[in-house]
Amino acid sequence: MKENPWTISNVLSASRILLMAPVVYFFLAPVEHNREYAVLFTLLAVTTDALDGYFARLFHEESELGKVIDPLADKIGVGIVVVLLLIFGDISLWFAILVLGRDIAIFLGGLYIRKRTGLILPSNMAGKIAVCFVALTLVLSMLHYQMFSMARTFSLYASTALLVFSFIVYANRFRNVLSPSEKNTIQS
Repeated sequence: MKENPWTISNVLSASRILLMAPVVYFFLAPVEHNREYAVLFTLLAVTTDALDGYFARLFHEESELGKVIDPLADKIGVGIVVVLLLIFGDISLWFAILVLGRDIAIFLGGLYIRKRTGLILPSNMAGKIAVCFVALTLVLSMLHYQMFSMARTFSLYASTALLVFSFIVYANRFRNVLSPSEKNTIQS
């Protein structure tokens, strides 16, 4: 039976990619409060991230497409915001490399797993928590409010630690899936 690609959860995931257009527009627009408008669209994208999984479980719409589009939408959205913040000097190069490098490595690892085993591995809780802290760090970096400076610093260090931890979790999961004992289990 072919799965329906037009589920509520898949549409929400795809909308997250589309929401990056107004984020970029307002980030670059020479209008008053442009960063605040960009943050509003970023927060809307974060909200769709929370809702897509909820609806997928609620309506039993968990799908192979959803396992691909949800983390891909996260990586595209985070990548766009990271590049914008890096260009404007709002985040450090080391943090941008950490975020983008981890996402690229996980994406390529997922493609490799899919090619070797036929499996599409869903996101894991460590990755989701790391993305939440990265999103918080990016939102606080988009805003230039002095009252958020301590929260931004805390969020930066927490997201750094969580990015490293979640990468280790992903790497271990990839290794376990590709180990000989797991391959025999998968094929049977």
